Amino acid sequence: MMIDKNFMTTYAKVATHDGESEPIQIWAKDNDAYTGIGTDKLGIWGTVVGVDFDLCIADGACIDACPVDVFEWIETPKHPASDKKAIMIREGDCIICRACEEVCPVDAILITDPGDVVDSAAPAAEEAPTEAPAAEEGIETPIAQVESSVMSLNYAPKPTDWLDKMNEVLAKEELPSTGIEKAKSMFKDLRKETLDSLSRGNEYIALVDEDKCIGCTQCVYFCNFASIDMISHHLDARTIEFESKKAQIMDDTCTGCTLCVFACPVEAITMENRN
Repeated sequence: MMIDKNFMTTYAKVATHDGESEPIQIWAKDNDAYTGIGTDKLGIWGTVVGVDFDLCIADGACIDACPVDVFEWIETPKHPASDKKAIMIREGDCIICRACEEVCPVDAILITDPGDVVDSAAPAAEEAPTEAPAAEEGIETPIAQVESSVMSLNYAPKPTDWLDKMNEVLAKEELPSTGIEKAKSMFKDLRKETLDSLSRGNEYIALVDEDKCIGCTQCVYFCNFASIDMISHHLDARTIEFESKKAQIMDDTCTGCTLCVFACPVEAITMENRN
C-alpha cells in the first residue's frame, strides 16, 4: 500500500489541525473514514506535504531527512500502525526537496508543488471541524498489536540493511540514550543555524567550485531531482595524464533545496542567485 497520489481530487476535506503558521488540512474518503486522534482512522494530513497517517509507522526517517525541520511528532494513541505520527507542523517551510518522500519506508508521503495543488473534487463535508481531542495520556498500543498491523500493510520496504546494522552496533555498545539524544539535538541546532545562513529556493541555484570538488558523488546521491551530473576532466601531472570527475549542476532542474550543500564533504558547493 502507499499514499493515494490523487487524494486531493478523490478525498474530501474533513477537518483541520493547528499548524505553526497555518491550519493543516485533513483528508478522508468520507466522514466515516476519519474519526480523530485516539482512534484507528486518521486519514491523510497535509496538502503540499501529504502524509497518510493510517500508513505511517513512526519510522522517523522523514524527520531526520528534512533539511528545514517541517516535521515533529504528534501522539496518536490507539492507532494500530503506530502511537505517534510525523506531523507537518511547519508545512509552509517545505522547500519541495522530496527527501522525506524518498526515505519513507512505507511510501506514506507525497510532496506536491504548491503550483500543482488542486481543490478537492470529492464532495466536501458539511463542515470542517477541528480534529478530535487527544485521548487520555498514558494509553499505549501493545507492541504485538502494532507489529501485527504493520505486517498486514503488505508494503515493499526500501533497503535499510545499513540502518539495521548500525542500530545493532549501537545496541551492543549500550551507549547512554541521553548522550545520543543530546548529540541529535546539537546536530539539529547546527543544521538549522546553517540553513538560516543559506539562500535557498527556486530563485537560487547551486554552484560547484571545481577546484575543491573531489568527485565523491555524494551530491549526486542526495539530489532528488537528478540535477547533478559528473563531468570528466583530463588532468596533467608531472609524469602521467589521468581523468577526474567533477560535479556539474543542471540549471533547468535545480530547485535550490540546498541538500547538495549539506552532502558535500569539502564545502565545494554554494548557493547563488540565478540573476
